[in-house]
Amino acid sequence: MRLCLTLLHQKPIKMKKTILTLLLVSSLFIVNAQTEKGDWMVGGSFLLNTEKNTTAIGLTPNAGIFIIPNLAIGGNLGFDYSKVGDNKATDFRIGPFARYYFTQANVRPFVHGIFNYLNRQVKTPVSKNTEQGIHYFLGAGAAIFLNDQVSVDALLGYNHSKLEGFDGSGGFAMTIGFQVYLLKHQVDRVRGK
Repeated sequence: MRLCLTLLHQKPIKMKKTILTLLLVSSLFIVNAQTEKGDWMVGGSFLLNTEKNTTAIGLTPNAGIFIIPNLAIGGNLGFDYSKVGDNKATDFRIGPFARYYFTQANVRPFVHGIFNYLNRQVKTPVSKNTEQGIHYFLGAGAAIFLNDQVSVDALLGYNHSKLEGFDGSGGFAMTIGFQVYLLKHQVDRVRGK
């Protein structure tokens, strides 16, 4: 009540500034319901790398459900194509992921893990081979919320692949992606519940 009376007694320009400040401060606390139990996240990342005689393209879509507040589990697919000179490789990955968010702020730090089955086809001018193996990624990052349902994600971690009959290879990787968050009642409405 005191805040309302104070606002009414201010000059119009000062009142506009006060209202704008209150709206900005309150918007910092509005983004807090996208990672509750039953909410969904759908998104992924895209990779494009070109340099002399080398091309790499990757697409990694994912979808998950929050089983408790801030903890999502789900599945992801990975499609990668690379060409170095006359050699080409195509990877297909599928498997589960888990992600845990530490806060409910506009910038949310998180940890993320993936474990995938990997199928790789390698084609050279003289041969064509198909190999299977595993792929995993463990990392941490931050989700930067652009509004109450979309975030841009930056993720840094360790990436490792191991094909049958070959030594494993890995290293640090950084990805940029996005997520769209669907609240439980939005998903239920689409499903007709």
